[in-house]
Amino acid sequence: MGNRKHQHAQHVLGSKMAAKKDLMEMLWPVLGGTLLFFIPYVLLSEALALACCGTGMELRQDLTQAQLLSYVFTFEIANLLLVQPLYFGLTQFYALRRAGGHPRLSTVTMCLASPRLYWKSLRMALLMMLFAVVWMIPAGLVCAIGYVVFVAIIGTRFGWFLFIEVVIIAVAWYASVMLQYHCGYALLAEQPALGCWKAVRTAVRKFKGHRMEAFSLLVSFSFWLVVSMLMGGVPLLVVLPYLLLALYHLFDRVRGVEIRVAGGNSEKS
Repeated sequence: MGNRKHQHAQHVLGSKMAAKKDLMEMLWPVLGGTLLFFIPYVLLSEALALACCGTGMELRQDLTQAQLLSYVFTFEIANLLLVQPLYFGLTQFYALRRAGGHPRLSTVTMCLASPRLYWKSLRMALLMMLFAVVWMIPAGLVCAIGYVVFVAIIGTRFGWFLFIEVVIIAVAWYASVMLQYHCGYALLAEQPALGCWKAVRTAVRKFKGHRMEAFSLLVSFSFWLVVSMLMGGVPLLVVLPYLLLALYHLFDRVRGVEIRVAGGNSEKS
């Protein structure tokens, strides 16, 4: 049991140290690639906010429910067709970096130049959305049970405190599960011919017996994720690559493999 806990800690801490080294050795290209992904997402979000709220912070009074739904639907479609292909390229950029490569910034936009990769990025995004919805059901059920037990029945401040604790744990557990599916992106960088479904399912299977390590890794980033939310997402320029690089290193450790690329400049076409 002690050896197991020691290995658990070594995997998480070792992954974070390796990720920090990868990030610092190639800081500006990594930040540039991350910014290249964020700019379209921020512009789309601002367009949605402007359409729904105008220049204020509240929804426009003349905004109908049908208009609100149409704006949100348009935003989601634009996010799927533009942002998700960029995110696919960004994950490949990070995966190559964690393997010792020096990927070019064009790796982030590679899906926009290749119809095959573009459709693959859409399939991967839709698959991740599917699993996100599926796992949202048990997480929501746990929160609902917590509300009934600690709020509706107990109904005290302590009950509310316990309910908030349940929600925090459920959300962290849900996010850690999705991180395991996310490692399918790393497998696609290693094996470009691999199908999206097989990559995702293989990634989750490799984490069997190591799920708490994914949870611990996420919890170790909780402070910086909260700070990022409070600061309008700006710190995510550093936190996101740090987290995903650490995740991919953890994925290598739980598989017992070390992925290295041969060339210094790595770019997929």
